[in-house]
Amino acid sequence: MTLAVLIGIALALGMYLFCSWFTNYVTQVRYLSDEAVSKNIGGAYDSLEIYIREDGVKGTDSKKLTAWINDHEYTQLVVYDNYEIIFNGGWWIDPGSNTFGEELKDEESALHINLNADESHRIDEETFTTDIHNRIVEFMDKKYYVFIDVYREQHWQDIMVIVTLVLCFLTLLITILLYNGSTLKRIGRLASEVGQVRDGKLNNEIHSMHNDEIGLLATSVDDMRNSIIEKHQNEKAAWDANTQLITAMSHDIRTPLTSLIGYLDIIEGKKYENREQMEKYIHSCREKAFQLKDLSDQLFRYFLVFGNQASEKELESFDASILFQQLLAEHSAEIISYGYRVDLHFNIPTVYVQADVSNLKRLFDNIFSNIMKYATKREAVGIRAEYDGEGIEIEIRNGIWEQSKKVESTQIGMKTCQRICEDMKGEFSYEEINGDFIVEIWFPAAPEEEQTEEVAGNGEEAEDKADKAGEQ
Repeated sequence: MTLAVLIGIALALGMYLFCSWFTNYVTQVRYLSDEAVSKNIGGAYDSLEIYIREDGVKGTDSKKLTAWINDHEYTQLVVYDNYEIIFNGGWWIDPGSNTFGEELKDEESALHINLNADESHRIDEETFTTDIHNRIVEFMDKKYYVFIDVYREQHWQDIMVIVTLVLCFLTLLITILLYNGSTLKRIGRLASEVGQVRDGKLNNEIHSMHNDEIGLLATSVDDMRNSIIEKHQNEKAAWDANTQLITAMSHDIRTPLTSLIGYLDIIEGKKYENREQMEKYIHSCREKAFQLKDLSDQLFRYFLVFGNQASEKELESFDASILFQQLLAEHSAEIISYGYRVDLHFNIPTVYVQADVSNLKRLFDNIFSNIMKYATKREAVGIRAEYDGEGIEIEIRNGIWEQSKKVESTQIGMKTCQRICEDMKGEFSYEEINGDFIVEIWFPAAPEEEQTEEVAGNGEEAEDKADKAGEQ
């Protein structure tokens, strides 16, 4: 708005300069040129002579001369002889002072009138020099010297003063109105685009053409539209993921459940041949029941991580050397008890990490649970844990059991692990290479200033926390 007003003022100033130039140009051409001056003053003399003849005007008849002056605006009339000025009236501007009605002394100087005190000297046409302004005119009583000047350019200039002010005002007003019209048009377009978004047309972009308040408002509204679109896409992706999860889990649960019902029907109907076959069916029912329990636990862990995003736990500082050594050693011992071989390389110095113990425990539970389900016992489980200068890097590698490839997996455990690492500002990835399943985990180390404080005074406290983590 300020810029529009400044532009309007500049345009109004330009209009004033143009009107001033036009006024001066017309004044010089139409009123002050030799031809125009001669025509105007000559017309005034002709009108005066006709008036004298028709009304019998004497040089000393001030009333009639005043009446003639009143009928001729912007005209000055001076009647004089060799002794004095007989009549002086009408419109007159002193070229030196621009004031009206100067005294006789100034009039004589301005009109170049030389009064002769010699009474013997009379009006003499031979010695008097006539020009455009000065002539000898015969009145009803006698002849007089007459001076006439016409200032019609003053009328033109007075009119142009008013016209100039009006045009300058209109220029400023039109500039502001054009700006307001443009602003209202942009506001209307913004309201229309927002209305389309309100009606559900989220893909309609809200345009911002200018870097002003309305443009910033349009940009903010468009950012809000993009946020809504992103939110809807995330909700759709989550809905699709949950749908796929439910579909997959329904299939996984239906298979052992159908078998379990079949075995129970056999036992209830006593369709077994002997007690040994009955106990075999009971054992199969127990396996299917534990399989259902395992699937329900996976589903519970999934919703525990992905369905409770609002309740984020505050991370605590732990000595990574103590914490990960105890967690990896505990899980390694567990899978060794099931007949697996472990090749552990641990090289983590005293460095601190921000972590949540319960979630970290759940992370390794899922990883080593998958090892016991899908890993072959013919190859050793490789575990490598070291500090790379910026964080803790852990790699777990195991050979894949051939029979496990026939089992469909929902990948819930891996998704849960990935979410746990993300919540602790870490990274999680997994891949299958040449028959090996590889899991890579990385957690950032705490800042150096926190490292110094923890090493100085909290070493024992960190060890206690790690011990509690192992107990959990």
